[in-house]
Amino acid sequence: MRRIWIVTGTVITVAAAAVAYQLSKHWKDYHYVGTRLMVDISQPDALIRTTSLSRLPRDLLQVPIAKDVLTEDLAFYYEQNEDRLGLNGAVKRIAYEHDLDWQDKLYASIFNEPAEVAFWRDGKGALRHYAVVMRMGLFNKALQEAAKVAMKDGQLKLAGDISTSNGKAQIMAMEVNPRRTLLLISQGDRVVVLSDPGLLFDDSNGIVSEVRAAVAKWLEHDGALSLQFDLDNIAPAPAQAAGTAKHTMAIGAPTMALGYGAFVSGFKGMRFDFGGNWSTSVWLDSKKISSAQLLDPALWTAAPANPSACITVPIDWSMVNTVLKEADAKPKLPDQALAPLSGPGLACWYRESNLYSPVFITKLPLNTANRDATLQAMATWAIASGEQAAPGKGTTKAKSDQKLWRNTKSMATLAASGDFVVFSPDGSLVEKVVDTIARSNPSVADQSSGAQNTLGLITPRPLSEMAQREIYAALAKPEDANFLEAAKTHLPARMKALATYPPIRLELSKTQASGKAWQKVEWVSKEKSN
Repeated sequence: MRRIWIVTGTVITVAAAAVAYQLSKHWKDYHYVGTRLMVDISQPDALIRTTSLSRLPRDLLQVPIAKDVLTEDLAFYYEQNEDRLGLNGAVKRIAYEHDLDWQDKLYASIFNEPAEVAFWRDGKGALRHYAVVMRMGLFNKALQEAAKVAMKDGQLKLAGDISTSNGKAQIMAMEVNPRRTLLLISQGDRVVVLSDPGLLFDDSNGIVSEVRAAVAKWLEHDGALSLQFDLDNIAPAPAQAAGTAKHTMAIGAPTMALGYGAFVSGFKGMRFDFGGNWSTSVWLDSKKISSAQLLDPALWTAAPANPSACITVPIDWSMVNTVLKEADAKPKLPDQALAPLSGPGLACWYRESNLYSPVFITKLPLNTANRDATLQAMATWAIASGEQAAPGKGTTKAKSDQKLWRNTKSMATLAASGDFVVFSPDGSLVEKVVDTIARSNPSVADQSSGAQNTLGLITPRPLSEMAQREIYAALAKPEDANFLEAAKTHLPARMKALATYPPIRLELSKTQASGKAWQKVEWVSKEKSN
C-alpha cells in the first residue's frame, strides 16, 4: 500500500508531462536499460478496487477484528508515512517554486480518487509489481498550470507512446529516487501508472506487444482490470449491486496456493468487500469442482481439536497424478494410482508446530486397487528423496489398517489409517491425527456442529500464540534486530486482542452458481469474550 501513495502523489506532476509534450519538443528521451520483468500483465495476481484510496485503511478498521488487531496505527501509518508526506512536500515545492496557486484541497483530492490497483508477483512470490488505473478528476486546471513548468523539472522524460482507439497516449518516465522510476501513461482524464519500466519494456527498450494491448484496454474502458477477476458476478446476488462496495480486495488462487494453483484448478481466488457491510467470497468454477469435491464433513472427524487454522483444499487429483507420474523419482507410481481420489484435502496448522509444517489429510479408501503399493510409492517419493522408506514406529495406538512411514532425518511422515491418508513435515502432527482417527483424541467435529458446509476454521487463541512465535523467529537474524525489538514492543498487545475472539468457522453459501462465480462465505462464531 505504501507504494500506492507514491504513485498517486506523482499524478499532478507527471501527468502534466503529456500536456507539456504538446507544447514543446525539447524533452529528453527515456531509454530503459534494465531487464524485462516476466509477468503476465493480462493476469493480475491480486486486485484492489476502491472508491477512495485515502479512505481504504480507515474503512478497513470498521471491521471489528481488524480494528482490534491492527488498531488505529494502520490508518496513522498510511496517513503519516514518510513516502506520502515526502510526496506532498515535493508537489508543494513545485507549486511554490513556480508560483502555482494550488490549494491544500487539491493535495487531499489526489488520494481521494476511485482507482483499480493490480499486483503481480516477483521471482520470490511477493506482490511487488503493480499498476494503478485512475481518473484524474479535479486535476484539469492543475495540469494546465503544471504543463507550463513541467519542462523545467529534470525528473521527467518522454518514454514513447501507445496507440488507442482514442488516439496516442504519451508514456512518461519519472525518477522518484535513484532506485525507482515510474511509468505514467495518460490520455484524456485517465492515468495508468506502472511500478517498473520492466513491466512495459523489453531488454531492447521496445514495448512488449501484449502489455501495449493491455494498457490500451485499461485506458479505453472503465473497470477493465476488475473484469479480470469478474468482480460483479456474485452468487447469491447481494442486496445491493457489487459495484457499490467502497473497497474490494481480491487475490488469485496461484498466489494463495503459493504457486501450486494448478493443483486446485476449480478454485480461482478469494475476495473481501468492506466500507459498509463486510463480506467474504470465494471464486469457484463449478465446471471443474462440485460441492462434493469441495466439502467433505468426514475430514473434520480426523482433524485434532483446537487447530490454529484449518482450510479445505479442493485438490485436482488428476493434475497431482500427472505430476507424480512425470516426476524423476523411483519407484514410479502405478498408472492412475490416484484416480480413486476425488474429494478435497484438509490442511491444518497447530500451535505446537510451525507455519511451514502443516498437516495434510485426505481420503484413499481401503478398497482402492493396489492401495499398499501406491502408499509405499508415495512415501518413498514424498519423504525419502528416492531412497527406500521403511515403515516408522510412532507412538500411536496401532491398528491392523494403520501404516506409517518416516524420514528419520527430516521427521517428515506419511501415514494411512482407515480411509484416511495423512502427511506432514512434522511427524508428531501425523501421529496426533492418527490418534484422533482412532478416537484417542477429540476432533474438530467433536467441538463444533455444522461441518456440512465448512470451508475453514480459525481458532484465534492458538493462532495468536503461533503467529507471535513465528514472527519472532523470522526476525532472528542480526540485521533484523531493530524490527525484532519493534515486534516485541507492539505485537504482544495485538496478539492478546486476537486471542479474545472465539473460534470462527467459514461456511460456504448453500446457493450454488453455474460456471465461474463468486460465492458468499459466512463467518460463523459465538460472541467475542472480554
